[in-house]
Amino acid sequence: MLKTEHQFRRFSLALLLGSLLLMPGCGGNTAGPKAAMEEAPDFKIALFDGGDFQLSAQKGKVVVINFFASWCVSCGEETPHIEKISREYAPQKVALLGIAVDDTEKKAKEFLKKSGLTIPAGLDRTGKIKDTYGIYGMPTTFFIDKNGKISYFHAGVVTEELLRHEIDKLL
Repeated sequence: MLKTEHQFRRFSLALLLGSLLLMPGCGGNTAGPKAAMEEAPDFKIALFDGGDFQLSAQKGKVVVINFFASWCVSCGEETPHIEKISREYAPQKVALLGIAVDDTEKKAKEFLKKSGLTIPAGLDRTGKIKDTYGIYGMPTTFFIDKNGKISYFHAGVVTEELLRHEIDKLL
């Protein structure tokens, strides 16, 4: 009896560890992004509304970049928080940007419409921005200071409290 119980515990532990290793990136804290206080790599992305966003043109503003995908359940959980914060900080020098990755334009636009997220957003068509920022899981959010340095990144769902705290530190 004792041997069987011990084997069951070992099997359960192995199963748990194995499943953690095989979990998909969505919602997990598996990102290995650029380190905090590094210069944020510049990029230009076409926005769904027809304009474009160039990071280097945002100097003097706090920038919050949220990497998401339409198929990511966790990404949908955080959209109300991001939308509320975007409205709260709109008059201040804060630029929020959504970047859809590993997705199609049609699905990303549908995701934004369905979730009610109105921040400027675009599709990383080639995956270059995702790769440059070291994104391995979604959602992942970067906070960039007024001088263009990465202040903090968060892998996983962001809350209003986290967004507010990190933005307020940079204002």
